[in-house]
Amino acid sequence: MSYSKKIKNLFTQSNIKVNNQVNDRIIKDSLKALDESHILQPSEIEIETWRIIMRKPITKIAIAAIIIMAVFMSVNYFGGSVDIATVAWGGVLDKVEQIPTVIFDMTAEITISEDEKLVLPSKNYVAEGIGTRSDIYLNSQLSIIKYRLPMEKAAYEIRLDRKEYSRFEIQDEQASDDPRVWLEMILSGDYTELGRNTINNIVVEGISVIRPDIVGEKGIMRLWVDVQTNLPVMIEVEMVGMEAGQMRQQRFVMENFEWNTEIDPDIFVPDIPEDFTQRKIR
Repeated sequence: MSYSKKIKNLFTQSNIKVNNQVNDRIIKDSLKALDESHILQPSEIEIETWRIIMRKPITKIAIAAIIIMAVFMSVNYFGGSVDIATVAWGGVLDKVEQIPTVIFDMTAEITISEDEKLVLPSKNYVAEGIGTRSDIYLNSQLSIIKYRLPMEKAAYEIRLDRKEYSRFEIQDEQASDDPRVWLEMILSGDYTELGRNTINNIVVEGISVIRPDIVGEKGIMRLWVDVQTNLPVMIEVEMVGMEAGQMRQQRFVMENFEWNTEIDPDIFVPDIPEDFTQRKIR
């Protein structure tokens, strides 16, 4: 591999981005200059000196570092800026709490046996001052619709697959289907930083936290946040919980967040077909 390719790989593998308008130009011009330097006809002394220098691995790294530094210095010449954005963890929850609406996907995965898992994907809607709604799918079919309506102090569960529904009385506290509840639990704990990653082509930073009081001794929660917007991109929860009378391994993933998007209030009005039977709560 040529030195130009090696240097380009080093630059690409770094987590630092240059302004998009000058990034390609700077790299292209820098690598072109490096490649042309090998075409020139230096003296025999210069050739021998270069060979001696490049035999030393530490020197090779130093030269690569100098070239990369030159790229960053040239950004100022072109009027660009180096993007070294990082997540401000203390401000994540504060920012989200200022956002009145969010739509997101959640997948619940419950281990039934070594060979069987129950997977329940859902589309979720949250609107401050109105409530929440979850459309839950089973085998790609919309099977359950859940509503939580604090103003009405009621929650509904409509079972389309069984033609029945339930109504529950609730208090005013936030529900577990509101991602802000999970954010508060994660960020208020003694978390460990996970470094950078990429999710759906978004550069994120992550943290993990163990909260036995919430997810049990074997549970763990992870949060991944966009380094540019300081908004959550993914929330992961792994725990052992009660399901169908047995303790089972469970995993929940919240992702594809659409923060501060417009939501039609009518979707929070329970639509119960006339032929559905109300299931009595014991």
